[in-house]
Amino acid sequence: MTVSVARELNKYKNLFALIALLLLLHSCGLAKAIDYSFYVPEHDEYEIKGKCYGIENQPGERLLITDCGGYINVLIATFTLGLSISSNRTLEAYQNATKEYLDSKYEGCEITGLKDLGGRIFEIFYRCESENKLSIR
Repeated sequence: MTVSVARELNKYKNLFALIALLLLLHSCGLAKAIDYSFYVPEHDEYEIKGKCYGIENQPGERLLITDCGGYINVLIATFTLGLSISSNRTLEAYQNATKEYLDSKYEGCEITGLKDLGGRIFEIFYRCESENKLSIR
């Protein structure tokens, strides 16, 4: 192989690695946190069973939930490219907090999907029968 062909192949390998990295970053917690911060209408912190949760809600559709140390969680999710998976205990705690939050705002809710974005950040999809308009504060 000539030197110019080897350089050309190396250039394409680097380009492929960059594209793969950008695709992974798009799927991790950083991209989701930015998306939810700018494009969903409800952002607040809630105390549920003595623990503080940050919840960004697209009403009747989906939400992002993390603890109130959200920026640290976003950094962890970003540095691990969203590959760090939460323990079952952590997952259960966030699911229970989500159920309590949804029960306080709506009636007849069910969680239809969940994505662990790493760093104790979860994207949760849900469906509800109706809005209740009660606050859990």
